[in-house]
Amino acid sequence: MSTTAVRHGTPPTMRERLADLGMGTVPYLMVIPGLVFVLGVLGYAVAGGFWLSLHETDMFLVKTWVGLANYVAVFNDPRFQAALVRTLVFVVASITLGIAMSMVFALTLYHVGFGKRFFRGMSLVPYFVSGIAAAVMFRFVFTTSGGFVNQMLALVGLGQPSWLGDPVLAFIVAVLANCWFMVPFATLILLGGLQTVDRDIYDAAMIDGAGGLQTFFKITLPMIKPMMGVSLIWVSYISFSTFDIILALTAGGPQRATEVVSMYMYQLAFLQLDFGQGAVLMVVLLTFNTVLSLGYIYFFVLADKRTEKGS
Repeated sequence: MSTTAVRHGTPPTMRERLADLGMGTVPYLMVIPGLVFVLGVLGYAVAGGFWLSLHETDMFLVKTWVGLANYVAVFNDPRFQAALVRTLVFVVASITLGIAMSMVFALTLYHVGFGKRFFRGMSLVPYFVSGIAAAVMFRFVFTTSGGFVNQMLALVGLGQPSWLGDPVLAFIVAVLANCWFMVPFATLILLGGLQTVDRDIYDAAMIDGAGGLQTFFKITLPMIKPMMGVSLIWVSYISFSTFDIILALTAGGPQRATEVVSMYMYQLAFLQLDFGQGAVLMVVLLTFNTVLSLGYIYFFVLADKRTEKGS
């Protein structure tokens, strides 16, 4: 209702109603152009990729309709099956480690007193470094001869493994590099969530004798659930789509131990020039990201709203 009508105790006029309606719709009108642009670009890319996956395309970009033949060929390919398993393991490891690191860093930055702005700014530095640069840095850190990690191991009398030459160790290094790159932004999201929690709630819990772990699991996590969902969407998207880090770090080796689906997609589309099957892998990655994102939104946002309405 119009504030003028409330102030005078009279029913709002048509002009006042139109003014109130205009004020309520202005924010939506401001958002629509950007939303239309993003959805248009994204929709065109997704639709184009899906259409391409139904065709066989030669090096001159001449398309021949093949229907689902590309999907059948890709899904029956043992190399794709192995890459998909590797990708799922890579994503689960990256999500688990990445969210744990993000939460620890967010809690640390939340409780920092002196130099709070400086440390929060410095925590974003890895996010501004390109994936290629991050991979090159990790190559120097984990290189067998003269690498920082092996030098530290030599100082304490331990062995110096070939980090990027061993399939298991190379996979672990790839996960660490991916987490180093994506954790800062997830930390920023969680830190924003922590700052929205009323400190009086923590004071009341302390008076009631709640310990640190009880406060974290009973108050902090439930209160920042929506931000946890956003962080998980970000971490999952980066983990499924990571390409530049693995390309510069291991190029999918050794023995294809770090060849994830995005890496295989690059090799199919741009090295073998099989754009149809490369587009199939794009559809696979998009499907996984979409399903996970919808699951996060339901569990971390919509489920709580339904519970509140039910109660």
